[in-house]
Amino acid sequence: MWKKLKTPAIGSMVVVLAISTAACGKDNLSPQSVTPTQSPSGLTGTGNSVTKSLSQTGKDIIGLATNDDAVLPMKQIGNVNYVSAQDLIKTLNFQSDWEDSGGKLILGDNDANFELTMNSTKASKEGADIQLSQPVVKEGATAYLPVSDLADLFQDDMSYEVRNSNVIIHASPIAIIENEDDPVSANDNSPELNFGDDPSDPFKGDGAGVNPAWMSNQTNGDLPVWSANNPDEVMPVLKNIDINAMINKGKNYLGVKYKFGTGSYPKTGRFDCSTFTQYIFGKYNISLPRVARQQGAKGNLVSRKSLRKGDLMFFYVPGRFKTNRTVGHVGIYIGNNKMLHASPKPKNGVQITNIDKPYWKKTFLKAKRIAY
Repeated sequence: MWKKLKTPAIGSMVVVLAISTAACGKDNLSPQSVTPTQSPSGLTGTGNSVTKSLSQTGKDIIGLATNDDAVLPMKQIGNVNYVSAQDLIKTLNFQSDWEDSGGKLILGDNDANFELTMNSTKASKEGADIQLSQPVVKEGATAYLPVSDLADLFQDDMSYEVRNSNVIIHASPIAIIENEDDPVSANDNSPELNFGDDPSDPFKGDGAGVNPAWMSNQTNGDLPVWSANNPDEVMPVLKNIDINAMINKGKNYLGVKYKFGTGSYPKTGRFDCSTFTQYIFGKYNISLPRVARQQGAKGNLVSRKSLRKGDLMFFYVPGRFKTNRTVGHVGIYIGNNKMLHASPKPKNGVQITNIDKPYWKKTFLKAKRIAY
């Protein structure tokens, strides 16, 4: 029986439930078989690993040789089939962290997209609560996920099947760019993938724009931007703000360190990709959701050929056993093929990156305009 999950997107722990691996890094995992292991107590990390994209549909992966796939053995706990969360995190090159106070495991690409509570059927995905059919459990130093709930949790992140007491996660048949500066082929640098600035952008250049509307009486709190009358309304209520002022505000945080799944900046002094965009836009009374996948559902869709300063740009994070359809990273476009964002790579922290590279062109998913 085939189960398919689409594709394009965790720090200090007292008892380690998962080995943390970064979403955009160097380690290139291609295991033929992954067996459950227990992490040493006290192990921490936000290493930098990954980079290869995943298959699109079941028919694309049926013919793959078994040794191209990752084999995660199942374990029966109380007559329920489970798979090691640690093994899944390593295979998908997710980052992870353990919140000791609440007994929660958080995991995702460049921000905390999933939250799993130990010995509970309660979970969170993309900021929304989800009820699992079986509880996530901890045995020894390892967390285990119910196989019956893998589809509900990770249907956008991987393609897999259950076979002979194993969970088989299929590798991508497509060669992908693993790191930003990897050698590329001619097809990886197609002009159709180039980004372009909108010549009518009122905030182009270094000026303040033709109609800056940021208010001197701004409050410190975030105000709702999306229509409160109809929660299902797709179109946002765009706000007119001084985009250049907002970008300059964001640049004040250059060098602030990145931390996966971090809390609010005033409390932690750290950002992940989505808390950075949330914080900077919040300074201008634009309230954004917590994670990049939620933020990607807001605003008006913009062509990669007509970008304006202040547009949010969304990318998938490549991985050998992941899909290439799921948002895993977000940044703020600042013009001239530059992006302001918080990331573990190529530097660790808030940085300005030249996106006129095949890596960014090929992992780009969409741009959204939420202010003008």
